[in-house]
Amino acid sequence: MPEFVSAADVRGLMGTADTTGVWSDAALGSNIRAASAFLERRTGRQFEALTGATKTFTTEGRTYMVIPDLRTATSVTLNGNALVADESYYLLPDRHDPTNFTGLQFRAFQGRARQTDLSHNVNWFDHGYDLPNRPFEVSDSSLPNDLVITGNWGWSPIPTEVTQATKVLAAFYTKRPDSVLADVEITPQGNARIFSGLPLEIREFIMDWALGERIVSGG
Repeated sequence: MPEFVSAADVRGLMGTADTTGVWSDAALGSNIRAASAFLERRTGRQFEALTGATKTFTTEGRTYMVIPDLRTATSVTLNGNALVADESYYLLPDRHDPTNFTGLQFRAFQGRARQTDLSHNVNWFDHGYDLPNRPFEVSDSSLPNDLVITGNWGWSPIPTEVTQATKVLAAFYTKRPDSVLADVEITPQGNARIFSGLPLEIREFIMDWALGERIVSGG
């Protein structure tokens, strides 16, 4: 499980030198792992760097697929057939960094009503893609796990926005037990700290970094 920051980073954010109890390396490490995994899951991202990893997707015959943070591709196959970069597939850069890719396009966009393009699936005959009266409901279809991508995924180094969000969320998890029964903590000064929702920084991070479409299947 990824850890995007260290225990010392979280203690620095909270302005404490205490290394015992909830501020120990072990306790903070657990919260950091939970926060790192949560941010990846809620954004649909692959922040953790992976080298030579294979991921599978189901395209459902789509022209364009959202993919989670691909740095470089060594192999891309569709229905078991190897595709060629910038010929039969095109990687589209992420809006945060053009060296990472979060989109893959197979061919030119076209209207759903056109059924004459058979090049996107080698099983065109079995699927009846050549039939003029083919039902509209199945005009976009595919076999499960038809797209397989092997390459280097994730970010190296981890973006500053990601590490900052991880520190904030790990700190939130660390302080959350103080109000676990009522969502509110009353400080010795009589102030109320509300823990009923995610911190503003986390909500804004998720809105800014979430991919527009979730992958259908991945491994």
